[in-house]
Amino acid sequence: MAIFKNKQKDELELGFGSKNYQNSVRFLGRNGRVNVRRTGLGWINNTDIYHSLISASLLKLIFIILSTYILINLFFAGVYYAIGASHFGGLDIESGSKFQEYMGLFFFSAQTITTLGYGHIYPIGNSASIAAAVESLLGLLSFAIATGVLYGRFSRPKAHVLYSQNILISPYKNSTALMFRITNKKQYELIESEAKLTLTMNDPETNKRMFLNLKLEINHVNFLALSWTIVHHITEDSPMYGLNKQRLEELDTEFIILIKAINDTYSQNVNSRHSYKAQDLIENAKFKPLSPEATKSGTLKISVTDIHLYETLD
Repeated sequence: MAIFKNKQKDELELGFGSKNYQNSVRFLGRNGRVNVRRTGLGWINNTDIYHSLISASLLKLIFIILSTYILINLFFAGVYYAIGASHFGGLDIESGSKFQEYMGLFFFSAQTITTLGYGHIYPIGNSASIAAAVESLLGLLSFAIATGVLYGRFSRPKAHVLYSQNILISPYKNSTALMFRITNKKQYELIESEAKLTLTMNDPETNKRMFLNLKLEINHVNFLALSWTIVHHITEDSPMYGLNKQRLEELDTEFIILIKAINDTYSQNVNSRHSYKAQDLIENAKFKPLSPEATKSGTLKISVTDIHLYETLD
């Protein structure tokens, strides 16, 4: 097969090594993140809180902020309760309800950590004042960190590229081609877009992992305005020549995509990564044509989710 005949000429080094793993691996997730977990230096050195927060989903980030805010207030309410309700002026202790005392201290903690300070409840004595001062400092630091994380998330330029759910082998120029589609999910413009497609699989001859470049018919577009069908023509020189889906699955094949472009809003380079496994491959199928519509104002309108649509062939 051409893949083994030409592997020395086309083989790449992407930084994943050449080890052949017994279990099926996926080097890139569908979200584009590298599936490598680094260990050995202890959990402190392996924990990057800022990266985790800035790359977390919006719902997860909101949950973390709210949970942290509530837990801190619960903790300091417990500290104030241990100090004693008599050390806080304005607190309702005549009702005799311990729960109401704790809730009053909880809301005092919320006022203290935000430096809001209504003045309805106030600390009396050194112990209560010191605890309130510590919480105030913690509140300033916590909100500074939260503000930095939110600013970093919204100010970081991104490439919101949508990939077709499947990668196809379709008829093309009297033979076949590997195809997938991408489009821009947002309203900003991606200009000078470039695409690279890499094939990785196990080499049964050397029992090592290969990374091979797949030549694209078009690897650059000036505007990613509608959609882009990225095509690799499967010829005799192609690493995929003679391989069907079953064989690609046996070789634990993965298609790794890197898209580079310029975000027109920020005028900065951005990138997007994605991968398909052999299980995502559909043989003898083709994508359905997209149908942009012209509005009365002359604007083209396109449904981006239509890039997923394909039809199988007889």
